[in-house]
Amino acid sequence: MIRFSDFLINNRYLRLLIMTPIAAFCLSSVFREYLLFANTIETVDAGFLENEITNSKSEVLIVDFWATFCSPCAEQAPVFSNIYKKYRSKGLSIIGISFDFDKEKLQKFISKTEINYPVYLGNEDVGFHYDIRSIPTTLIYDRDRKLVQNHVGLVGEDELSQIIEELLKDK
Repeated sequence: MIRFSDFLINNRYLRLLIMTPIAAFCLSSVFREYLLFANTIETVDAGFLENEITNSKSEVLIVDFWATFCSPCAEQAPVFSNIYKKYRSKGLSIIGISFDFDKEKLQKFISKTEINYPVYLGNEDVGFHYDIRSIPTTLIYDRDRKLVQNHVGLVGEDELSQIIEELLKDK
């Protein structure tokens, strides 16, 4: 009896026919986006975030501290998604750090609001290390990883665009 996997391995035309669309999908931006966000809901500590900030290759980095139970934070999420979509190709990165307690609720919120940047659960160490006293809090770093803005509360899309464009202009 011949197994299908053996038949596939031995038949190069069939292998090509089946594997080409799979390879195309795996190389597509849709798949990369899926991989990027499918596994980002993990709990991280201050060391992890510090490493992400230090090693980021982006021109501008935004770190957003928030939670789904915070209504201003929920209002802010689409703004960051729009900003990320607009400036990602120009060198912007965004990292979301959620202080939620329920991973499943966070995942549903991310799917519902179509957040398009990596989101992690921050442990209590993150809040202490970055002196987060209120959410939403937005930290904006330049290309040298110098903190250029620490914004507590809602920040508008126009204001964010202005800050990002100014930082990108300094190339």
